[in-house]
Amino acid sequence: MTREKADDSGAVANRWYLAVGGLVVLVGTALDLEVRLWVYVAVAASVMGAIAVGVRWHRPAWSAPWWLMVAAVASSLVANAGWALALTPAGVPRFPSFGDLFYALMLVLLVLSNYRWVRPGQRRGGAVEGAIVALGGGAVSWTVVIEPLLFDGRFSGLRLASYLCYAAIDLVFLVLTVRIVVVSRVRTPAYRLMVAASSLLITTNTVNFAGLLSGTDLDRLVALGWLGSYLFIGGAALHPSMARSTGTVTRNPVPTSRGRLLLYVTLILAIGALTVTSLATDRGGNSPRTIGLVLLGGAMSIMLIVRMAQLAALLNRRSRFDGLTALGNRARLQDGLDTAGHRDQVLLLVDLDGFRDLNDSFGDQIGDAVLVETARRLRAVLPDRATVVRISGDEFAVLTDTADGLDGADAAQRILDGLHHPYRLPGIPARRIAASIGVVPLGANAPRRHALRDADLALRSARLAGGQQYAVYDAAVHAERLANTQLVADLHRALEDGEFTVHYQPIVALATGAVVEAEALLRWTRPDGTSISPGRFIPLAEQSGAIVAIGSWVLSQVCADLRDLHRDHGLSVTVNVSAQQLRDPRFAQHVLDLLERNDLPGSALIVEITETVLVTSVVDAGTVTEQLQILRDHHVRIAIDDFGTGYSSLAYLRQLPVDILKMDGSFTALQIEEGTERDLAFIRAILELSRNLGLQTIAEAVETAAQADRLRELGCDLAQGYHFARPAPLDTLHKIMRERRDPAAAAPLTHVELPRPDPTLTAANNVS
Repeated sequence: MTREKADDSGAVANRWYLAVGGLVVLVGTALDLEVRLWVYVAVAASVMGAIAVGVRWHRPAWSAPWWLMVAAVASSLVANAGWALALTPAGVPRFPSFGDLFYALMLVLLVLSNYRWVRPGQRRGGAVEGAIVALGGGAVSWTVVIEPLLFDGRFSGLRLASYLCYAAIDLVFLVLTVRIVVVSRVRTPAYRLMVAASSLLITTNTVNFAGLLSGTDLDRLVALGWLGSYLFIGGAALHPSMARSTGTVTRNPVPTSRGRLLLYVTLILAIGALTVTSLATDRGGNSPRTIGLVLLGGAMSIMLIVRMAQLAALLNRRSRFDGLTALGNRARLQDGLDTAGHRDQVLLLVDLDGFRDLNDSFGDQIGDAVLVETARRLRAVLPDRATVVRISGDEFAVLTDTADGLDGADAAQRILDGLHHPYRLPGIPARRIAASIGVVPLGANAPRRHALRDADLALRSARLAGGQQYAVYDAAVHAERLANTQLVADLHRALEDGEFTVHYQPIVALATGAVVEAEALLRWTRPDGTSISPGRFIPLAEQSGAIVAIGSWVLSQVCADLRDLHRDHGLSVTVNVSAQQLRDPRFAQHVLDLLERNDLPGSALIVEITETVLVTSVVDAGTVTEQLQILRDHHVRIAIDDFGTGYSSLAYLRQLPVDILKMDGSFTALQIEEGTERDLAFIRAILELSRNLGLQTIAEAVETAAQADRLRELGCDLAQGYHFARPAPLDTLHKIMRERRDPAAAAPLTHVELPRPDPTLTAANNVS
């Protein structure tokens, strides 16, 4: 029988067995004792058959407890047969009889089956919980069963000894059942049925003793409990989950679950209530019952204190270890840093390159397997005394003494070599996973409080260099980061305080020298007159997200300035927008609202995007294209800035609505004047591509007349740069345009003597 068919058959058999068996049990308990004994025999035989069928169908890896259960039920069957044959004329079995002997044997076999539920060699944990439950259960057993048996005077000799033996076995059975609940990893239907059977059997035996001692006829209730226990055992054996319900223990049990805490509280209240009740009926407090309860309560209190101490130690230990990899965690690493003493050490921060993509592609199970294997490899390649921890996610840290013969570079190279081998993971082809590593040497007396921060900076340097390598901490990197952090804070303040301004650089038609457009360029001047280079603050604005607010302000300011520029001089203005702005589905409408508010046609504005924006926004390509197309439908032109330096993907030119190509200044700086024919071929190719696509071309950074002349010869449409005019405030642009309208000053703007450019403004100067 195939596994799938066996599972299906087992599930069906389980349902039918419990349903039919439940009906038989309900009917059987209502019959007379003589008939009821044979119902016991029938149910016991069915349980044996169910276990045999279940083991054959489901093939459990650890079948010992099931076969012991068969032996226990067989002993029960013989016991019931012996009692049936030993009935007196009054309908009561004689004592002693073979039934009593085999009943005792059944209890022993049940205890052994329970004990063997967990495979040998894995029986760890649960001892203290078992002792606590034994004391709590012992208090109940002492009150209800043992003390009355010993001091009632109705039982003596062999009968008393057998009853005390049965009560003791029940108590052991209770302890072992609690142990299974505590240490077993599985929570399958078969497991739950077996726990229910054990609990019901213990409860039934206690009720049986209570009825026996009180003289109350509870035979039918006891019969219902015993037969119900058998029924649960048979149902558990037939269920497919029986194959994985035995032999295993939990790897990381929850030490403070609600169930355990509820159990402790219940036992404390129970033993307290029993003690109070006993004291209330025993005025002197010297009865055996009261003394026994006080002793048991005191012992349980001691065990609870022991358990609380264990839990505190366990939680403290777990607070310093990672549950997945069994490595230490950040707290463990901090302990190592704090207790370094006077030793030279090195701290390494290890990050797996591309782990997030792998985890997203193949799921958490594969991701966890990678982390576990990485932890194993780290331990294998590093000295035994090294502290290896998992910081978070796919980030690990190593703290080791250089006295072990390893310096930072050696340790990092060992790690890179160890992680380089393919990871062979279930369900996917073997994969190589590289790592980036940040290294921080720690001198014997050097402070450690910033060690992790410094390692993270070194790690970032390794990532920026392309990954799959290590980088050693450089104090200059930290200084730069601090400066960047301060500059980002200043960016937000500068926008609020009005420290930004927009300058404009004319764009000239090379054929006529006429100023036809202008580019808006952002400038930042602090109150003390210090100018911050756009090449310095624009990338930080991009990284911090401040570019969205800054870009929105620039658009608003440009549209306000355009109102007069377009009306008086017919100029259009180009303005750069960032990738983050383009990802906003409301961006196009915002631009159109600004144009309408300032009574401007769409043709007055040119939106510039960079090639980098096109590529980094690939996941948002639909949104980007939609926003640009909306603008173009309203006659706003689209320009690609710095064309030729990035990815220059022709696919983007085909897919996106583009009107203008702005050729990067690197082509005009050297290739125009000093470039070889090969260099000029690139420029000709860009110009030819632009013409064939019906696009305009603007050459950037034209600084000499020779460059302007050569670009004109090559057929370039427009140009801008310091040769024509440098960026200037709005008033200067108005002045230039008024001069161009004056017939006396109508010479084309093709050659202007300018001072050398301010080096702080020659870097990237656009909002991009």
